[in-house]
Amino acid sequence: MRFLIAESEQLYADHLKKMIKTCCPKNIEVDCVGTAETALSHIDKNYYELCFIDYDLGKFAAGLDVLKSLHNTTALTAFVILSSHASKDAAFDALTLGAMDYIIKERFTEFELSKCVSYSMYLKHREVGLQKEALHDSLTGLGNKGLFDAQLQQASQRAKRDNEKLGLLVIDVDKFKHINDKYGHKIGDQLLQQISERIVNETRSSDVVARIGGDEFAAILIKPKSAEHIYAIGEKIEKALSATPYNISGTIIKASASVGCAILPDDSEDLDKLFSTADVQMYKHKNTKKVLMAKSRDYIDQVLR
Repeated sequence: MRFLIAESEQLYADHLKKMIKTCCPKNIEVDCVGTAETALSHIDKNYYELCFIDYDLGKFAAGLDVLKSLHNTTALTAFVILSSHASKDAAFDALTLGAMDYIIKERFTEFELSKCVSYSMYLKHREVGLQKEALHDSLTGLGNKGLFDAQLQQASQRAKRDNEKLGLLVIDVDKFKHINDKYGHKIGDQLLQQISERIVNETRSSDVVARIGGDEFAAILIKPKSAEHIYAIGEKIEKALSATPYNISGTIIKASASVGCAILPDDSEDLDKLFSTADVQMYKHKNTKKVLMAKSRDYIDQVLR
């Protein structure tokens, strides 16, 4: 386990570090910092299971400023506020901002520390489990629309900061209603599960894939090599989804999908417009396939006549 102590009083930081090593003697690392700025820097660069943050970190309520600055970037880290103030309002503010506990320094014994570590870790893991249920699609296990929107926001901010491109793909299964009507919703659901697996297999672990609607998926391509690379991945996914028929409980189903691509910042830096561009491209591609199929049927009819 890795702990971070953000404490302005060095003597108390040393005391707490000693208590942690006594309560958790094996396989631990403890880092100590003295300001809010260095605390945020350490949290940004490292992973900690639990962070103890001094309420008076350099200035009044600076510990709460650390919590306010974190947003959702440390979803798996538990935070505990240390304070000399037995204030219900301060404790309420800390808990509202996501702290797992609010501890009065003078009352903090080794027993209280052990209890605090166990309790905080339990609460954090329970919170993460509930968040996962709320933000993931129960059918495919992929992220849902809410999680995808948050990840797209974060990915776009990183891309702009690092002056890099970002790829956005919108993927829609062709004639899925017809498949559902013909084979039933149970087989339709299993088809969506297999389609989601193929999409994931054609992307990298650093990319993001989500199910954002009934038969609609989306992917965020992180740090693509070029605009051409984004389009190539879109084509690769489209081919993979139609190359081999799907075997679902002995039922063989042919299915395909249409993919639309958009690139940040080439197409837009506004995320709504970027998504709209990818969506429009996807429907254009879908309509093109319909026209080609209709022409093919007309040609076959002419030959048969």
